[in-house]
Amino acid sequence: MMRRLIGCPNSATWIAERDGAMAGFGIVEWDTEAGETVAYLETIEVLPELRGMGVGYELLRRLDKSACEAGAVAIGLHVDAENTVAIGLYEAHGFALKGRQEDYYGSGRAALIYSKRLGARAAGL
Repeated sequence: MMRRLIGCPNSATWIAERDGAMAGFGIVEWDTEAGETVAYLETIEVLPELRGMGVGYELLRRLDKSACEAGAVAIGLHVDAENTVAIGLYEAHGFALKGRQEDYYGSGRAALIYSKRLGARAAGL
């Protein structure tokens, strides 16, 4: 799935590096629905030892900007309901909780659904 996303013309992949090695990556994909382009944050992954050091924040900033530059008016994502660090990152970036999906990550592991509108402000990030 990741290879498909990376090669998709309607996606952007950002890789964070530290000391010449990959520190993390993120992928955003967009599509046009009912005449509007909307984006979906497929994943953000940061090495455990580098979490809390701004890597995820910078990846998310760049993913937002890529979606906005592609004309997306909104961006959404799913996050594990127990992942308080990621939830804090998304909320700090203006994402709002829109719902919950039970068993999204397997039996007993719910996802929270977040989204936000994009606009001129995001393009200037």
